[in-house]
Amino acid sequence: MSYQIYSHVLPSASPGTQRVLKAHHFGEAGARPKIYLQAGLHADEWPGFLVLNKLIARLKKAEQAGWIKGEVIIVPVANPIGLAQNFHGYIPGRFAFSDGGGNFNRNWPRLGEKVEKRIKGDVAAETEVNVSIVRQAIREELALLPEMTELQGMKKTLLALSMDADEVIDLHCSGEACMHAYVPQEFEDYFKPLLGLLNSTVGLSELESGAASFDETNVSVWRSLKAHYAHLIPWGCRSLTVELRGENDISHEFADQDAQALYDYLIYRDVIQGVVVEPDVSAVNYYPLDAMDLVKAPCAGIVCYHKAIGESVEAGEVIGEVVNLLDDDVEASHYPLVSRANGVLFARVQRRLVMCGESIAKIAGKEHLAHREIGHLFED
Repeated sequence: MSYQIYSHVLPSASPGTQRVLKAHHFGEAGARPKIYLQAGLHADEWPGFLVLNKLIARLKKAEQAGWIKGEVIIVPVANPIGLAQNFHGYIPGRFAFSDGGGNFNRNWPRLGEKVEKRIKGDVAAETEVNVSIVRQAIREELALLPEMTELQGMKKTLLALSMDADEVIDLHCSGEACMHAYVPQEFEDYFKPLLGLLNSTVGLSELESGAASFDETNVSVWRSLKAHYAHLIPWGCRSLTVELRGENDISHEFADQDAQALYDYLIYRDVIQGVVVEPDVSAVNYYPLDAMDLVKAPCAGIVCYHKAIGESVEAGEVIGEVVNLLDDDVEASHYPLVSRANGVLFARVQRRLVMCGESIAKIAGKEHLAHREIGHLFED
């Protein structure tokens, strides 16, 4: 199959409106390995748009040269619903305004139990046979998902494109941040080469965040089945979320650099024919997600940071302060931001006006923090 673009029309939300997801397909359908990439599920996070635009250009040349050995599917704009939230030039894009609201990257369907019921009695001794059985069961369960609303249709379409992939790479970004990634604990070693190619030094390792995010949903079926069938069912899908620095870290230079890293990774995974670039993983460090300190604003006001992104911090160290603008005593109106972890300040909000109790900075640490509750490791 030559390069194809498929347009998936979502259910109309209101009379006269229609939104479309475009998927770029490279390689022969069903060829392995299959890798799926998307950007902008949080519609206020835009670096991935340009990165995938440039990756598509590279893949078109590879297709013309006959170098694509596996299958690649790219959805460069994964959330047209969120992108339509344009209020006087500001696009919030993170939370749905309909279908009960909520974060676009939370509470995705979990199919593990339903798939297990379907395959019960069919599990064979051959692992590759079992992978095919599970993927067919996933397809059957996906077909039953509702698509009455625009959001339901978007989720169902994205999952139908991604859930039979060998790897799923979901591109996001933070407010202000260094390059980092959220990686399932089981795949730390597996995804080290990707982080190395992207020059990421921070990986947040998670077993179960409780968010039911897009990347977790893609791997959750296999995680659930392996708990019951162990080695009989291998990992049919591996997934991660890559955070492409900060919201304003958008340039041709950054995008070319990241697109080339993803292209080199596709070569590394034998999806594309080419010269393998051996990743340097020496600077990649993993930090448990339950050891990540979410630094909260002690009051509403203007935040000023003393530490830069990527700097090391110690527990008890003051990394910044919030100035309460309504304190009568202006000399005593500066409230410190104190780290509870030994680690790296890797992300913070872009806004400098913050709300009381808001999580405004993230510090990756190595040791479990008592206030971090397993299964509820994301707050929004």
